[in-house]
Amino acid sequence: MARKREREYDSAVQMPQQKKRAIQAPANKSTANAKFHGPQLPQLPNILDPSVAKNAFTHVGTLNAHAPVSASYERLEFLGDSYLGFLAAQTVHARYPNFDPGKLSQARQLLVCNSTFARFSTQYKFNKQAQLPAEIRAQESSRGKLWTKTMGDLFEAYVGAVITSDPEHGYATVDAWMSELWEPLLCSQVESDEINRNAKQELSVKIMTKGTKITYPDDGPVQKSSLKGRDVYSVKVCYTGLGYQDFWLGAGKGSSKAEAGYVAATKALQHPELPDIMAKKKEQDVTNAALRKKLEEEKESNGDSTVA
Repeated sequence: MARKREREYDSAVQMPQQKKRAIQAPANKSTANAKFHGPQLPQLPNILDPSVAKNAFTHVGTLNAHAPVSASYERLEFLGDSYLGFLAAQTVHARYPNFDPGKLSQARQLLVCNSTFARFSTQYKFNKQAQLPAEIRAQESSRGKLWTKTMGDLFEAYVGAVITSDPEHGYATVDAWMSELWEPLLCSQVESDEINRNAKQELSVKIMTKGTKITYPDDGPVQKSSLKGRDVYSVKVCYTGLGYQDFWLGAGKGSSKAEAGYVAATKALQHPELPDIMAKKKEQDVTNAALRKKLEEEKESNGDSTVA
């Protein structure tokens, strides 16, 4: 059910009111592989109930006509779809405070589309554990539409299973997990939606004057993302001069240091201290201009005296 979500999600889905934190499930209660699948993926949360875990990987097409409706992943998929839709909406709403609803919908769709969830399923090797009909398994090598949809559905079902099997902490666990998984996709949005490639120049014009400097140092190590192994760079922007020393103005992430720097400069242009820095810069410019004028007048005066 990973499809365009232009509707409001069922208000009957109640989100647990609890402190958000990642919970490591006890190993003796887990039926899911909780190892790291390479350096690019966050840890896979556990499904604590073995029967729920079995259902999460069972396609309805592999069951007989008398099997209960809960024996396949369809009900879990429905639940996971709703939770993921809410989490995605919550994530982009908090991440992009200046986006209108249209842009928020576009950003959310990137997080919850079938291809995104299908890629996650494959990266976690859900395709190896799933019980699937032969006609779907036949599309595994070609990655046809039916295969992609099924893999997306499996991921939603897994999310539903994690939450169902751990009523106390399941939602917080999924929230923390998805935040890590989605981060590279959110960074990829930066290029089209957040980057102002003139931001560094605009920032320099606003606050640079004699005796000041703007630096763009690293803001942490390069991270490996879950999005095709791409690197995610973190850069901050600091200001020195006019009474400030390495004053933090903003930070950004991107697929290159240059991109991260543009984002950091864009954030710096919105810093609440910026108007004060600009006012001090203006005063300094006036002082510098007066000093230059005085020096020029003295130079001219000295030149006239020499000629005489």
